[in-house]
Amino acid sequence: MSETNKVIKLSRKELYDLVWSKPVSKIIQEYPIKITAFKRLCKENNIPLPKNGYWVKLKHHKKVEIIPLPKMDKENVTIFLLVKGLELSENNLLIQEIKDDKSLTSSVSKKLFKPDEIVIRTRDYYSKRRKTRYPRSTKIPKEGIFSLNVSEAVEKRAFRFIDALIKLVRKRGHDLKIITGHKYYNYNGTKLIVFGEDFDIRLREVNKRVIEENERGWKESKYFPTGKLCLKIDEYPRYEWTDTKTKTLEDKLPNILAYFELRSKREKEERIEREIRHKEYERKKRIEEEFNAKRKKELEAFKSVIDHSSRWQKAMDLRNYIQTIESNAIKNGKLTQELKDWLQWIKDKADWYDPLIEKEDELFRGVDRDSI
Repeated sequence: MSETNKVIKLSRKELYDLVWSKPVSKIIQEYPIKITAFKRLCKENNIPLPKNGYWVKLKHHKKVEIIPLPKMDKENVTIFLLVKGLELSENNLLIQEIKDDKSLTSSVSKKLFKPDEIVIRTRDYYSKRRKTRYPRSTKIPKEGIFSLNVSEAVEKRAFRFIDALIKLVRKRGHDLKIITGHKYYNYNGTKLIVFGEDFDIRLREVNKRVIEENERGWKESKYFPTGKLCLKIDEYPRYEWTDTKTKTLEDKLPNILAYFELRSKREKEERIEREIRHKEYERKKRIEEEFNAKRKKELEAFKSVIDHSSRWQKAMDLRNYIQTIESNAIKNGKLTQELKDWLQWIKDKADWYDPLIEKEDELFRGVDRDSI
């Protein structure tokens, strides 16, 4: 941006000096940038910030630690800040950075020069379609083509735009690929890959809908090409860039790249946060499951002790009962052989029921003692 737009350009050293000259809270009052965006700007350029308590110690003339500026592979970078009073966003800063990067070509040439292989395949495919009587029979090359839907009138312009887009994103360290033959059909298509995040994109021509009356008097919709190009993201959240009265799609290349870079960073951060939350959820879930399993095991063990204790007490009560009957029969001279047999039978059952003995009983085999 020009000086009339009140933009300042800083080197890493100049931004470092600014950071260590006053608190960040003061800096964001002079430059309309959010504190999170400013700290991210410093992080991306490896500029250390004063530690908590630094400015309080400095005010009271106490000893403070000044972290030196680390070296980077790219020392000669330009950092943009807008002065107070103008709208500032990460998007605006990034757009300006892309425009001012001399290593990037963010404009579209009037002629196709050394086109990318994807552009060549796409151009050749549509050329063959136009020459045949049966366009739909034209086979798409196995490597795939750019997702495109335009009229012949704007084809050349579309190819130049696609070529410029591919070269720009690759020069920036990203990529654009055509996916074919994937086991999941919906994954096939044109993929813009920015910071490892994939985006489904396609270039189309905006059509104008006209409602006409046919020969039978019925109204039907017809669509006519307008010559306006539109680059569209075919996934949620959807987004698109279209020719306007003041700006063509070609003019918006820096804006397009900036949008994808910021969205990629945001989606990556959100995914990492989701993964952290999911891991924390799984950790808590595992702890809860382990606790519940341990509690269940101990409850079962405790219940077993209670059941055994109850059985033992019942067995002792049964033996006391047997002894009382036997003593009473002897006292009254009624200890018959039949009663003796019964007393032996019930003694055997008491031994079977007693958890400390659990004598085998053929007839009671398989019977749950705790259920009695």
